[in-house]
Amino acid sequence: MNPFRVLLLFPFLIGGPAFAQGEMHALLMELDRLLQEAHTHSVAAESATDVEQAKRHADGVFTVIWGQPSGLADGSTGAAAMHGWKTRWQTSGQEFDEDHVKRHGGWLPRIQDVAQLGIIGRARHLRDQLQAQYDVDSTRVHLVHVIHSLNNVIGWMRLDDGVTKAENQPRVDLTYMWTAPGEFWNSSADTGWIHEAFAQALNILKTNYDGDAALARQHAAAMTALLNRCRTGVDANGDGAIGPLMMEGGLDAVLAHAGYAGLLQ
Repeated sequence: MNPFRVLLLFPFLIGGPAFAQGEMHALLMELDRLLQEAHTHSVAAESATDVEQAKRHADGVFTVIWGQPSGLADGSTGAAAMHGWKTRWQTSGQEFDEDHVKRHGGWLPRIQDVAQLGIIGRARHLRDQLQAQYDVDSTRVHLVHVIHSLNNVIGWMRLDDGVTKAENQPRVDLTYMWTAPGEFWNSSADTGWIHEAFAQALNILKTNYDGDAALARQHAAAMTALLNRCRTGVDANGDGAIGPLMMEGGLDAVLAHAGYAGLLQ
């Protein structure tokens, strides 16, 4: 068995409405599968025999995280040439004022199916659902553990909005975390570990290696290490354990405490 793979079968029946629980279960299993898929691509890039192969697998990591191929591996028009906030920060299109979009040119968000999103988009959608459940019942402490660990992976920032000159404008918001300890702001958990792996994939795709496959493999190894952190988390406080806490828990902690919260069937 691949030790990176986590199989969790929790017979817990506690949770929210059945339809919400079923949807969250499916999303959690998809995140588990997608992160494993990204890891498989990254490991393959580590053993690539040439630069082209390394870039192809780096594009696989990019695609799984973002939900669309970059376009850089095959010269096509892909996600690397698009404004991500217009299509990947949302699922309904209601987050953006039509006048704001028109003023900047372009289009309203078109993605309305969360299954068209990658790890980041699906996890943000899941976080919204989890937060809604916690807002209804704040005694469910395991929901907090799930949310905090998920935030470490995808970033604690959330999409907010504000009105300027009578126009509703989208804004990335971290101000609600102002009371976080200094260690948090000095870590990369605030913006999310998965974004570092995504940036490394983009770096591999954009680098002119001039045939140096060994250097491409070295960069791929760094990408794998970043994805490993997304999975297992970090012992930030040095107590010898990784808890479902800010700066510590990764997807393993998300899945474990989702089971304790009754979100896995």
